[in-house]
Amino acid sequence: MLCALVTLFAILCPIRADAPGPVHSMAYATVDEKTLYIQGGNPGQGAPLSNQFYSLDLTQSNWNAANPPWKILSPGAASLGAATAANHFMTVVDSGRSLMIWSIRDNGDNVTRSNEIVQYNISTSTWLMRFSSSRLGSYYSLYPNFTKSGATDPATNLVYIPAVFQVDSGMAVYDTTNITEATLTNKYDSSATLAPMPPPLVIGGVLTGHSTVWSEYRSSMLVYGGRYEVPGSSPTTSSLQTPVFSDQFLEYNPTQKNWAGVATEGKSPGNRTRHCMVPAYGGRKMVVFGGSTGPGAALVPQGDIYVLDLSSMTWNQGDSVSSSEFRAGMACSGVENNFIAWGGTNGESTLKSTIIYNLHTNQWTDRLSLDASTSGASSGASNMGGIIGGSVAAVVVIGVLIGYVVYRRRKQCSLQDQVTRQDYEPHGQEYSKHAYDLETTKRDPHETVHQLTLTGLPRDPAVIPLTSEIAPSNHQVRNPEHVPIVHFQGFLRTDPQYSDIPMQEPWRNPHGMAIPEYVLEDETLRQQWIAQQRQQEQQVAILQQQQQLYLDELERLRLEYERLQTSTPSTPITNRGYSQY
Repeated sequence: MLCALVTLFAILCPIRADAPGPVHSMAYATVDEKTLYIQGGNPGQGAPLSNQFYSLDLTQSNWNAANPPWKILSPGAASLGAATAANHFMTVVDSGRSLMIWSIRDNGDNVTRSNEIVQYNISTSTWLMRFSSSRLGSYYSLYPNFTKSGATDPATNLVYIPAVFQVDSGMAVYDTTNITEATLTNKYDSSATLAPMPPPLVIGGVLTGHSTVWSEYRSSMLVYGGRYEVPGSSPTTSSLQTPVFSDQFLEYNPTQKNWAGVATEGKSPGNRTRHCMVPAYGGRKMVVFGGSTGPGAALVPQGDIYVLDLSSMTWNQGDSVSSSEFRAGMACSGVENNFIAWGGTNGESTLKSTIIYNLHTNQWTDRLSLDASTSGASSGASNMGGIIGGSVAAVVVIGVLIGYVVYRRRKQCSLQDQVTRQDYEPHGQEYSKHAYDLETTKRDPHETVHQLTLTGLPRDPAVIPLTSEIAPSNHQVRNPEHVPIVHFQGFLRTDPQYSDIPMQEPWRNPHGMAIPEYVLEDETLRQQWIAQQRQQEQQVAILQQQQQLYLDELERLRLEYERLQTSTPSTPITNRGYSQY
């Protein structure tokens, strides 16, 4: 029954190109959550810098992290293509049709070519031009080993490069619209503008290793972390003073043309440099991973991951990757529920491994999992009936599993069926709707007392869930012999004049979960109950997600089957979707 599903989602192992050579401090960028591009990098151990150029297909689902679908791309001619470089960065321009690589230096003869900018046309796979910017070069020629980054505003094609000048007093802004050889000088020199930045954390310090991302959700540029270093008298040879690590989270608003600190809730990634920050879920979230936390100049690689919800500006920390995969200076990307990191260094060696974090399950995994509708798999008419039949069977099986898990949960939740949910609006002031586990009545229109009736409580003490919001007022509890003590979750004001029983301070579950069914006095049993509830909720969520994937794929296969049925006999039928696996 499930054989067709196995065929559907793991059809054939695609032929993989050789993976990129292990490097760190490469340039990278993701286009439309479809393709990750990486270029150049430092192999470490004193080896010459690289000019390798690769792409990673993010539309193929279910590939193994040990064998990603890399594709080798031409770095172009030495006089035109990508430079042999590291500590540089890449931006996406021209509505996703081109890449621009802002390079730092060429290590072949250790000659600084820090003001070089190259453009790559994605659709034609060609290098268009190579040119220089005196503004960019005025900084980079002094500090070739300092890692910088930039971001493109897709609405205007303006590229913003923060902290680009000596002592980080300003930001360069480049207009990349309609680039031609004739407009290079105008576009990249005389018309390049500056925007003041907040002062550095250390006088004379140069910011390096920060992450710069454009947020379409906020229509602004976000900059996180980095470290400030004060160069010696000779930036390329003198030792640096002790760096100062930063946990600053800055935002640049192009409409108002100003900088501001970003206020967030939850545990942030803290001080770090050479980390990565990439958007996820269409830009609604930002993911920060890895990097180095110092405190000195030595690399201290990390493997922790943080997700920032931009709607609530709240950080959530996930589980760290295994210590063998701690890294800094890596390439990162996000696609659907997946965060991907490749390459980097752990301070002792350069890595070539790919790691994947599932943002939905909050777990590190060895496979990229995509929605079936985006994976691009399809089959011919000869296999359509079996695949559709298997998909229907799988949907039915998963539906039964979901029903069973939900039934088990509902069987335990008898209290929900014994209490009343009733809208209330005392004295014209609107409070929370659907007061959970509460039945509220007004004894008299002119009184401020609201009576709370708790019914059907199976054992003591009774708990009003955290999801409830008790209207600020005076309260009574009926049948005190049945409910000798009531713990209120939420805000509560009581007046002893109207209280038939003693009230305790508001009680909150340390895990933030409501316990609507009952309360277990024994702490061990209560924790077991909480763990069981969480496990069941995760099972339901996973099964529902799988069911939706199969339903989407079933609909796509049905439409494909109808199309093939209406094809004329002279129309060849091929396994078009299978060829890519």
